[in-house]
Amino acid sequence: MSRNFKHEVAAINVRIRLKENRNYSDLVESLAKLKRGVRVHGNSYLAINYFDNSKNFGVISKYDEIEIDGEWFNVDGFNVASSEDLEEIVLPQNLKPNHSRFYFVLDEKIHTLVFSSYATSHSLSVNAVEKYFRAACNWKEVKEKFGPIDADIVRDHGRVEEILSLPNLREVEIIIRPPNPDDVNEVLARVIEKRLKEQNAEVYEERIKSSGKIHLIPNERTKALGNIAADNGEVKVKNVENGIVVPYTSNNMPLKEVKTFKGDTSELSIFNILAKQVLSRIHAARSKNQSAIE
Repeated sequence: MSRNFKHEVAAINVRIRLKENRNYSDLVESLAKLKRGVRVHGNSYLAINYFDNSKNFGVISKYDEIEIDGEWFNVDGFNVASSEDLEEIVLPQNLKPNHSRFYFVLDEKIHTLVFSSYATSHSLSVNAVEKYFRAACNWKEVKEKFGPIDADIVRDHGRVEEILSLPNLREVEIIIRPPNPDDVNEVLARVIEKRLKEQNAEVYEERIKSSGKIHLIPNERTKALGNIAADNGEVKVKNVENGIVVPYTSNNMPLKEVKTFKGDTSELSIFNILAKQVLSRIHAARSKNQSAIE
């Protein structure tokens, strides 16, 4: 009897500024060609090691860098390894341990990359992927070709709407990094762009707070901004529950699709199914952004 396996996917929204070279396939291909990793946590590194620009499909590699010059522990003697023990260690500099591979696919139309966040019993943190893209897109070679680039993990739009509809809201904070104007309502995009330009700012923030026992009732404009922030930033709220102020943040709410499948099912076919589902949800949310009111 074949064993069941879990596959999970998430997404990251990448934005190149309007006046720059907005070729997203070229951007990802450039990152792959640089053959360079980013340290994302502890000894763990991420790198794009394969990308097919004809299919906008690729592979993210996760691996560890070991500090060879540090102290080693001998589990046989249960003590610090001796210099004689260390002489037996031969680790080629070009080989890295604990390697795992994760599929990704790029949707150029909505400049969003969907990736496996759990596959073959290995996990890939959404925060690690966000950290990789923010660092890699800031490399000199990349900035010279594409200009400033923003990257944010896509949050669950439904859950963002839920926290903005909590019954006893005391505070709402919305943080938006420059969105792609094609994805949002023209009026809201103009407001955000104007306020950022006027103050030489890179991040747009709005914060509303109630006083006393009065609770907030976010209007349609605030909800629309929250939906934009789900793709381009963060939504933070504080809600009173049983007399206690409870904080919520969209950073803990990444958009994901998960499926358990039988061992004889192709992992790639499951990834493709889940990726299409995630992209469909994002397309729907972006369409909603387009119809948002001021």
